[in-house]
Amino acid sequence: MSDGRSPLPSGVRLPVTVLFADICSFTRLATVLPAERVVALLDEFFEAMTAAAVAHEAMIDKLIGDAIMLVYGVPRGRGDETRRALQTAGAMHRSFIALLARWRTNFPAPLRLGLAIGVANGEAVLANVGSRTRMDYTLIGRPVNLAARLAAAARGGETLVSAGVRDAAMRDPGVRVDVGRVRHLALKGFRGRVPAYRAVIRSVPAHFSASTVTDPVCGMKLDRGQFSHLVYRGRRYHFCSTSCRATFRRNPRRYVDARRPA
Repeated sequence: MSDGRSPLPSGVRLPVTVLFADICSFTRLATVLPAERVVALLDEFFEAMTAAAVAHEAMIDKLIGDAIMLVYGVPRGRGDETRRALQTAGAMHRSFIALLARWRTNFPAPLRLGLAIGVANGEAVLANVGSRTRMDYTLIGRPVNLAARLAAAARGGETLVSAGVRDAAMRDPGVRVDVGRVRHLALKGFRGRVPAYRAVIRSVPAHFSASTVTDPVCGMKLDRGQFSHLVYRGRRYHFCSTSCRATFRRNPRRYVDARRPA
């Protein structure tokens, strides 16, 4: 926008990934603390959460009470939206644990707080919404509602992701995440039960490159695109040949215990 040549897109339907993060039990804490202290805690919280968002190039859509909404893929997609959203979720959880450690030193009673995150993807409409006196530049659509509901359903310390996010993560060799078994949730505003997965995002070592992976059977280093893969218990494993893949399938526990997947 600043160069005067790129108009702000509005009324555009596009694929996005949406992340909601919310503090569990914060409302209860806010009823027993002075309002000034609540403001100070929220300032610290949003400082840490927005730092994680900016580090992973998210669009910070809005702050709502003690929640934050982030969007990936706006104004245009790059193909790594799922990866960046999950990396943000992992960074947010780590930052929140550090915040809690600092906050607990200032309160005599133990804090029963936790960070709940929901991530969903799909098509939404990017638009200016509001009136002549107040306008919000935001997203409207199913992934927004689903991410918010998943965050509300998540427990403290959990990240719940939609089936679409889970599938995208399994296809991306650059994503280091363990995905739990499917949970079918009754979510307000959605018909039937919605599949959701608990995702545990693993930190990426400094030397990690998405261009190389390791065969868990023979230990061979593989160049990206030169392997087949399968998913076992929520993790993706890569193989140099159909023979190694078949060997893994006959006794996966042996190789899961012996080596962690790339």
